[in-house]
Amino acid sequence: MLKILVPPPAPQDEVAALARRCGLSTVLAEVLWNRGHFDPKEACDWLDADPRGLQDPWKFHGMQEAVDRVRKALYDREKILIHGDYDVDGLTGTVLLHSFFKLCGADPKIHIPSREEGYSFSETSLQRIREGGFTLCVSVDNGTAEIEAIGKAQAMGCDVIVTDHHATGPEIAPAHTILNPRLAHSTYPFPDLAGVGVAFKLAWAVAQSFSKRKILSDDFQRFMVEASALVSLGTVADVVPLHGENRILVRQGLKALLHSRHPGLRALIDVLGPRYGLEAEDVSFRLGPRINAAGRMGQADLAIDLLTARSYGEARILAKKIEGLNRQRQTIERRTVQEAIEKLQKDPKLESRRVLLVWDPSWHLGILGIIAARLSETFHRPALVLAPQDGRARGSGRSFGETNLKNLLDAAGDLMSRYGGHAKAVGLEIEEAKLPALQDRLEEAASKLPPLAGPSLRVDASVGLDHWNRTELSMLDRFRPFGAGNPVPKFHAAEVRIGRQMKRIGPDGRGIALTAIQNGVAIKGLAYKLGGRIHEFLENPGGWNLVYTPRVPMRVEEGCIELYVHALERRVEQLPRVPAKPSTQKQTSVETRPKETL
Repeated sequence: MLKILVPPPAPQDEVAALARRCGLSTVLAEVLWNRGHFDPKEACDWLDADPRGLQDPWKFHGMQEAVDRVRKALYDREKILIHGDYDVDGLTGTVLLHSFFKLCGADPKIHIPSREEGYSFSETSLQRIREGGFTLCVSVDNGTAEIEAIGKAQAMGCDVIVTDHHATGPEIAPAHTILNPRLAHSTYPFPDLAGVGVAFKLAWAVAQSFSKRKILSDDFQRFMVEASALVSLGTVADVVPLHGENRILVRQGLKALLHSRHPGLRALIDVLGPRYGLEAEDVSFRLGPRINAAGRMGQADLAIDLLTARSYGEARILAKKIEGLNRQRQTIERRTVQEAIEKLQKDPKLESRRVLLVWDPSWHLGILGIIAARLSETFHRPALVLAPQDGRARGSGRSFGETNLKNLLDAAGDLMSRYGGHAKAVGLEIEEAKLPALQDRLEEAASKLPPLAGPSLRVDASVGLDHWNRTELSMLDRFRPFGAGNPVPKFHAAEVRIGRQMKRIGPDGRGIALTAIQNGVAIKGLAYKLGGRIHEFLENPGGWNLVYTPRVPMRVEEGCIELYVHALERRVEQLPRVPAKPSTQKQTSVETRPKETL
């Protein structure tokens, strides 16, 4: 049973102060307070997300050296290779730098590793550098830890500038320059940029370098605005926390994305169909997966072709192809999830397992991270999914709750040939024969941890359905963009009755369209994961605790407000009181997620 966790009432005097200073209702001011925004000025700055809060790109350690080397390559007409990556973050950053160097008069080429080659530099990368005669290689979203490969590239006479955001150990690649805000010696004040954000900062600094006063020309200004659309796309899709500079970049980039004249982005948005607005949620759940589908299905070059298309007609054809790949990915994903569940259910020890491990040689390497996430959600425990080929198994894992999956893998590090990641997500490679031993070692390590907590859902405030109107929803928009580190606000309403006119919606009828009724107010809602419980709601329509997010309906005829329903449960639990005066309000860095497979 899902636990609904409801916060206690916030201090009314502090909430009132937030409401007055930020121009919010007391309900939304309470949301701010419950999310840790206690200081009125800090809360207003956070809501405003002013572009003047963006950090100077020259604060990066090594930026001057990187800019000097790029300018030399531009002036000398050197051959430039952009070494990208197959996920959305890497692809958008690659396209951003490709477009920027073209604007500067260069003719850069692009190399995207395949998932079969693995993440970052490989022998194929070195072969491309050698055969192409490249003397400058700029990486995007990779390279910091590639000590051997980048050392060989440098020895061949190709300087490598790394733009990356992944944490690493004490040893780093012997590149010409590394721009990475997460390195121990970094001087950049914001560590949580996505890979595309770091690439954006390099382009910004190079553009500024053409003016003694660091003033961008009109062409460069237009480029940076257009490029911010790519930044928003890669940042949200890579699930980096949307606070600080990321919040500003994504908010500005979403505005640029809506009005973009970029043929590839325009075509991709148009393929999705008409919408009344595009927000970060659309990037995460609609645009991002479609671009990712190309890399997952082994055709990352198709995404590059789309994002570098010069005409809308060409882009529209490519966007439709990517849409087809995404549907293919969804079909494979549904089948693989079912196969994985069936395999797990045959395990007599399933109920006692603390960590799920499942593998099959027929599974598609590009979707293993998605499958691990689905299994983790279904069984409420960490899950690892692998695909053995030629005696070696590669795959991904996703955690559940507070379990640190990376620490569990550390306990079995000697069994694996490669692994990495962080608390929530990992990638690994291991000999197929060692998989049973890996299962035993993980179980042994997990047995020392506290018992797994059941699934829970934390809400921001208890708010009746009669509170909402279009004015309040427009105030709620100031909390956008939503995503990692700033989830969609969720509200709790007690003693809700569900109208008897319900219908199943979505694939396989997994969702329900319903009407929620409280204190004489009836609002239509969509519950995308509760279709299997429709008979329960018909038999017992009253007395529900509803967790919801109010929003403007996609269709005008649906009324002025609809509910996105997260949960319907009988019981709620109260959270401990949040301290009103924390000792510090310093933001803590959140590790970026690893590549799904190494």
